[in-house]
Amino acid sequence: MFNQGHFHCLIEGPAMSEYVDYLNVKERNRKGFELNFGSDISAFQASFSALRSIWERLGTTRDVSGQSQVGLLVFANILIRHSIFGFESLVAYQSYLAWSNFRSGLEALLILGKLVDDPANAAVWVNRATDLKVDRAAYRNAFTGTALESRSLSRSVDFRKVLTHLNDNFMHPNPSFSYRDTTRIDDGKGVVLSIEFFDLVPELHEAHVLAYLNLFSLIVEDSSRLVARLCGIANLSGGENLYEGANRSRAVQLAASTPETKKIMEELGLWKL
Repeated sequence: MFNQGHFHCLIEGPAMSEYVDYLNVKERNRKGFELNFGSDISAFQASFSALRSIWERLGTTRDVSGQSQVGLLVFANILIRHSIFGFESLVAYQSYLAWSNFRSGLEALLILGKLVDDPANAAVWVNRATDLKVDRAAYRNAFTGTALESRSLSRSVDFRKVLTHLNDNFMHPNPSFSYRDTTRIDDGKGVVLSIEFFDLVPELHEAHVLAYLNLFSLIVEDSSRLVARLCGIANLSGGENLYEGANRSRAVQLAASTPETKKIMEELGLWKL
């Protein structure tokens, strides 16, 4: 059952009563998600707990050269925080908001990989805030485009591609973003533009859920490998994407329903379907 409600915001903006309606729909959607996607909530909770445990090791364990890497926790904490923000939006049936909320966490992970590659990149990252053109150029050369890929994250190439898709599809009001949730209504007396606040198509929402959780599971595994290598300890997780294994048949069936669901799962969730 797809438990969601229509909420239209007229072009002049929502009145207070509409805002209350919006909050009520969000709450109903959360309850519906708990009923319909209980296993996915459990999967997120397990992955989230694993991610926190992995990165917390940097607070107690030095790296193989005896140096503290506690500074990396700044970026790990951003990843952890925004993973919650993103999933919370999925629970409310707001997929577009899930990805824009998670984007900063994914970029923080990629930056972290660059710092592990070369600690000198930390000074480049800090100096971005200066007005010196040379510092800004150094930042672009180290942290933009394919330069954001690192040796320390084994899936950094894939993660960087996902970041590009998020930038293109969820961060800027380009035509596809602007028209995706917009409806034009002409009743003969005038024209009203409405915008949807919640997912309307069950299959597309579920595709975003599977994409998000598969990507998150891959991030947990790559985080485990990075921390294990950095600290010279055993891998902190099982070394395999448990979410994919448990949900492959479901993903294959969903991908066969429409080309768009397959694209969502492959581009954003790194499913191979």
